[in-house]
Amino acid sequence: MDNKHNFHKTHLYATCILLSVAEADEILEKNELDTICEIISDFFSLSNNDVSKLLIESQKKIVESIDLFEFGQHLNTVFNHSDKIDFIKCIYETAYSDGVLHYLEHHTVKKIANILNLSREEIINAKQEIENFYI
Repeated sequence: MDNKHNFHKTHLYATCILLSVAEADEILEKNELDTICEIISDFFSLSNNDVSKLLIESQKKIVESIDLFEFGQHLNTVFNHSDKIDFIKCIYETAYSDGVLHYLEHHTVKKIANILNLSREEIINAKQEIENFYI
């Protein structure tokens, strides 16, 4: 597998996770999609065109997947610890982008954080940092 494919898989799986969090409450709002696009663009330095393609591909991939483990496990192997902390903040940002952290979104975030091997303290700190920004 070449590096370009590895990068694409990482971008795709990160987008899948963010979409899964946004869709956890079964309502995907425009501001959630806008937040996901901004996060993916900033986090991976991708163009708007690349992000749009990733969103479409991610929606298909989510339908084909069984659960989040495949996506999270891949990110766990390619992200360093600092990237994982930054990404969990991005996940919380996605969850809060519609103005409320739904309990199903929160449950999904905690599942992902566990897959990424983040401590309870790191999860709480990330949540508080993003919560302070949105509240």
